[in-house]
Amino acid sequence: MTDANEKRPRRQILVVDDDPVQGAVISGVCRRLGYQPVFADSYQAAADLIAAHSFDCYTLDLSLGDRDGIELLRLIASSGVARRVIVISGCDERILSATVRMAHATGIVDAISLSKPIDLASLREALAFDGGRPSAQPASEDSSRPINAGDLRRGVDRNELYAMFQPKVDLASGRVVGCEALARWDSPIFGAVRPDLFIPIAEASDAIKPITLVMLRESMRLARDYLAVDPAFVVAVNLSATLLTDVGILDQIELMLDETGLPARALMIEVTESTAMSDVGRAMDVLLRLRIKGVGISMDDFGTGYSSLSALARMPFSELKIDRSFVNDFLKDADMRKVVAASVAIAHEYKMKVVAEGIEDADTWRALEELGCDIGQGFGISPPLSRKALDAWYGLWNPSASASRIRRAGVE
Repeated sequence: MTDANEKRPRRQILVVDDDPVQGAVISGVCRRLGYQPVFADSYQAAADLIAAHSFDCYTLDLSLGDRDGIELLRLIASSGVARRVIVISGCDERILSATVRMAHATGIVDAISLSKPIDLASLREALAFDGGRPSAQPASEDSSRPINAGDLRRGVDRNELYAMFQPKVDLASGRVVGCEALARWDSPIFGAVRPDLFIPIAEASDAIKPITLVMLRESMRLARDYLAVDPAFVVAVNLSATLLTDVGILDQIELMLDETGLPARALMIEVTESTAMSDVGRAMDVLLRLRIKGVGISMDDFGTGYSSLSALARMPFSELKIDRSFVNDFLKDADMRKVVAASVAIAHEYKMKVVAEGIEDADTWRALEELGCDIGQGFGISPPLSRKALDAWYGLWNPSASASRIRRAGVE
């Protein structure tokens, strides 16, 4: 009788190395871990295989004779099936780190590097990941088609979009200082739709304004309740490029502040540097008027565009958010650590608070605190939470502030 495991297709891995001995060693490790290795000893052989097959994993030597592995990284990314890629090279650490960053930029989110001479234990650890195929699509016929602006507009009209809140803490004391509102969409047809799918559709249609107003309204109500136990609590809401040039949004924000009784200082508007610089004149108009009213303005995703320093100098920001792409790897990447340290120093020169996104562990927290970063958020602190879950989390994180007091404050 055949074992069920034997019927299960083995995961395929493409091993690319111009040294056949090294290739054989890597293939042997892969085979023992349950992979079916396919070996290529040149750029062209690997390119032909990538064009003809879909692999679950790749190991890639950067030096391939007269060609290099960078070209293959782009081929892997363009194939649309970019699973784990393990870059293997005798180059120095800075080149390896830059190669991994380039892979991430091309869309290969699961890229790591190993140095030569290769450590077999490290290779085994790198290969021990969940390389399963994507899950099947939902059964609904409509769910298999692309989402369009009409779907999103109906979702808005049916109140399917709502805010989740990710806590922000003071890195020196651990005290909760606020949260960021993040838009979520649970569709009965498409299921949980990722923000990176529906936000671009919203920004290209007339849906972005009603979504933003929902975020603002829910955020202001939450902040009003939390101010009862923490007068310094601040809630942050993102403002898109479309709305940053809509002077009418100012009146609506002011009206909501009046209706909720929320002081303007408890609201932070987050804009990306590319958003702020797309139409400087109109953006300056809206941002300055918000700042005059007492609303905080945060530059989100600092460092990911090309005009960061110009935006800092020209715009009335009160807070700077360091993008998670710098924070995620800065403990092991000396270049990223320098970027983070410089960002903190520059922001403090402008008398701005600094927020680090993407904190996943205590070591990152401590290192950011040592660099002088003021505030942090990330899954290592808390994932985005519903209002009810945030109340419970807040009471556990900060027992001196009873969550029941917050809930009572929200009773109208």
